[in-house]
Amino acid sequence: MSKKTNGNLTTILGQKTDIANYKAVKVLLEKNLTKFNLLDDNRDIDPKHVAMLVVSMQRYGQLMPIVVNENLDVIEGQHRLKACMELKIPVAYIISIKSSSKDIAIMNNSQKGWKNRDYLKHFSHQNHSNSSTYKKITTFFKSYPLPFSVGIMLLSGNVDQALETGNTRGPMPKFRDGSFKITDIETAELKAGQLLKLKGIVPQLVQIRKFCVAFLRCSKISNFKISLCYEAMKKYHNKFGHPGNQQEWTDEFCNVYSYKQRQENKISPRKEGM
Repeated sequence: MSKKTNGNLTTILGQKTDIANYKAVKVLLEKNLTKFNLLDDNRDIDPKHVAMLVVSMQRYGQLMPIVVNENLDVIEGQHRLKACMELKIPVAYIISIKSSSKDIAIMNNSQKGWKNRDYLKHFSHQNHSNSSTYKKITTFFKSYPLPFSVGIMLLSGNVDQALETGNTRGPMPKFRDGSFKITDIETAELKAGQLLKLKGIVPQLVQIRKFCVAFLRCSKISNFKISLCYEAMKKYHNKFGHPGNQQEWTDEFCNVYSYKQRQENKISPRKEGM
């Protein structure tokens, strides 16, 4: 729920309120739960979360009202509504004036945290101006089932930026606010295809983000050959030690690639200034 202050006025639940002379927010109660609408660009219902809420409500009742707009579209609290349906009890709710599906992510994330797939589904909906990009991301992951952070890294087209890990750094902030842009889909698909083949050879390693970054870095070295890479990983992947930071992973990748190779086929990140 957005809260904007201007002198003694603040916007709460879509209405400007004089905080010096505020009135209590009215919590309403409804028995007919079919009046409420679940928005199809909200995240999917998690049955386990609903089941957990059912147990909680049986013991304590509904502790927090759901939030709807004037049309009774559920903006926040779809899991609580489902739990009330299962228990066949009325639901407590409050109305947020002029709220829409665009407020879903903000409100919901203050409760059960959204996962990357939830954001992907949300911004893929036609309600959002950048939905075509997120639909392409969805198609990309169907074709290339790689770790999510790796796929987003490829689509962002900036490996160095993607090294800034965490949800508040690298490409993730733009992905999570709906403004993500795909830089070069053809290159992303090429590298994703190569990583997918490596996944068939060394599945445990491809699950490690730093391994994937090491591959992407080493694949830029002038005499790198993807065929030699597949062969080396198949034969000598057990030569990987216990690298720590990204530079160590990159060095180790090049060492495994170069193991028992002719001198002209060996690669070195140091020579390339990596």
